[in-house]
Amino acid sequence: MRWEYIVDAEEMQRADHNTIEHFKIPQLVLMERSALAARDLIRQRWRKIFEGEPKVLIACGNGNNGGDGAALARLLFLTGCDVTVLVSGEREKYSPAMRTQMEILERYREKGDKTLHILTDEKWISIWDGHRPEGRLNSAAWDLVIDALFGIGLSREITGIYRKKTEWLNGLSGKKAALDISSGISAKDGHILGCAFRADLTVTFGFQKRGMALYPGREICGEVIVADIGITEDSFLGEYPAGMTIGRDRWREGGILPRRNPNGHKGSFGKVLLYAGSAGTPGAALLAGEAVLRSGAGMLQIVSPAENRELILTRLPEAMYQALTEQTDWEKLFGLCDAVVIGPGIGQDIAAQKSTEKIMTFMSENKEIKPVILDADGLNLLASSERLFKLVKIYTAQGGIVIMTPHMAELARLLHCSMPDLQKERMEKLEGYCRETGAILVSKDAAAVVGFHDSMDRFRYYVNQTGNSGMATAGSGDVLSGITGALMAYTAVNHGGSREKTDRKTACFQAVCHAVYLHGLAGDMAAEKCGEVSMKAGDIIAALPETLNFL
Repeated sequence: MRWEYIVDAEEMQRADHNTIEHFKIPQLVLMERSALAARDLIRQRWRKIFEGEPKVLIACGNGNNGGDGAALARLLFLTGCDVTVLVSGEREKYSPAMRTQMEILERYREKGDKTLHILTDEKWISIWDGHRPEGRLNSAAWDLVIDALFGIGLSREITGIYRKKTEWLNGLSGKKAALDISSGISAKDGHILGCAFRADLTVTFGFQKRGMALYPGREICGEVIVADIGITEDSFLGEYPAGMTIGRDRWREGGILPRRNPNGHKGSFGKVLLYAGSAGTPGAALLAGEAVLRSGAGMLQIVSPAENRELILTRLPEAMYQALTEQTDWEKLFGLCDAVVIGPGIGQDIAAQKSTEKIMTFMSENKEIKPVILDADGLNLLASSERLFKLVKIYTAQGGIVIMTPHMAELARLLHCSMPDLQKERMEKLEGYCRETGAILVSKDAAAVVGFHDSMDRFRYYVNQTGNSGMATAGSGDVLSGITGALMAYTAVNHGGSREKTDRKTACFQAVCHAVYLHGLAGDMAAEKCGEVSMKAGDIIAALPETLNFL
């Protein structure tokens, strides 16, 4: 499994504390390892800059993030760089580690034969006139600008001189790197706290921070590299973080999806029942259906109005087709499937509502539990039907698996809240709705988040890091629902024989995360061929065979 922990500020601070207090690794040792890792990674990233004697500016706050910056300043200075350290605040207010690092730096400065400048607030203000920096503050004065003003603990807006410094740093022309997280980005949710340092590269320590995986933080932090400084999973002392992710490039290592049984048959790989499409508009059914088949399902049964029969059977001859009527034998259909997908393109009329409620009624009364994926119009019906909402809760209370895949507007409708409120408290609202419904929820966005409550009633989540803006196109969500249906069917059939000792809901959660990752990765491969501007949903499906070959 290729899971990686992703942490918020509290979880990272706890791991840092445990490393120091429980494992007895001194804070200054961790700080030195952070600076060494940052030095090496920055030099690797911008080799040409370091071929000469680069001019480097490092902006340090008065806390431990500033201590990381001061340690890095010393290391770069000793390798021949012309270093300017812009320090903040009064020395009396420095953290103990920052004070020690500045004392070390100043001792090397006294004996060095190269240039090391220390610029205090007073000196910076005396040169900076509020309009145009002069002398050493000229925008072209540095080849590399490094941000160590604030660490992950920042929770309030940047104001005053710190805001002026941050805005000034952004205006400099050199390459820009941040230590641990870009100053001004909330490690909790990625929001901008007043203003933020815009980095080309962020070297983060120990584990990736949640705020740099969610937008707008993901964009502002630039390329993110996680540096090993000695804070490991052991540092959580068994109380592991709630969040996880899969690195964007981990697919190159393979092994993300389970291997297929070479002796398997179509039943071994899962059978999917897809209720999709409305009369005369089978597009969503075709996209979701083809995605099911391209994602490894052994069999697909599509239920759609009779008007769609000819086109569905012509475009997808591999699928079985059943016309949707009031007499549709759902009991027989459920006996032929391992997972159910409800919603792509079904509309929101009375007939669609009755059919969806009938399906969920049967599922909640049936002793055989099977995963149900609600998407698109299935979610809109859920948002408007109290009966359907109760049926979902009954089903999950019985141990049934319900996966919901709303984009942000659909999620706002489900939560009956405004979009600004949802964006402000996305993670909290996601957690609350998962608890209320018992569902596995995919909050689709540029950075999709999958959440659920595990068997210990602990909220857990996954942040996806694949995908691109070209996927913001009609039908992309239908493709995801098809991929999810295929992976859910496979999980339902094969979970009992899995080597991993996970409960059923956790296994389904992991499969949903893999579906979201696969969907984004196929979108990335499609973008390489078509470009993000010209991509359409069908291009994502077309990229699935090549994508799956790697996973």
